[in-house]
Amino acid sequence: MSDRNNAGNGIQPGEENGKPKVSIQGFEGCFHQEAARIFFGNAVEVICCSTFKEVIDIAGNKKKSDGGVMAIENSIAGSILPNYNLLQKSNLTIVGEVYLQINQHLMVNPGVELADIKEVHSHPMAIQQCFGFLDKHNWQLVEKEDTALSTKQVHQTRSNIVAAIASNLAA
Repeated sequence: MSDRNNAGNGIQPGEENGKPKVSIQGFEGCFHQEAARIFFGNAVEVICCSTFKEVIDIAGNKKKSDGGVMAIENSIAGSILPNYNLLQKSNLTIVGEVYLQINQHLMVNPGVELADIKEVHSHPMAIQQCFGFLDKHNWQLVEKEDTALSTKQVHQTRSNIVAAIASNLAA
């Protein structure tokens, strides 16, 4: 998405240095970052936001970013109506789309075996996407705000009983 006033030039105002800067919902390694890399190239600089409203606010500020990347459709959840509402209320317009195949990964710290896992942490949607696999195990499922952040927290705590579900990029 880009400011409506810049929609005609393809959301490139920050590319003087060859590196577009866009806001995303999530943290380093999240699926929004993966989508941003697909659309803008691996050199894209992302501004990580906690909420989609923050993505919109930053994307609309030409001094902070060149635009934003956010999900508006999900094959399991369908249309993400709150994000459509945020777009309608903003001065932004959609300038492109990315279809992203979501491949979730169960991640643990080195040396942790499947039998060691007691808890799995991730975003509620990721847990839902993996429920067929997770249901085969007697693990406590813990909902977190972000897939990539869950992975980071498991790594930082060096837990030998907690796993995270996230993208390969988060690994």
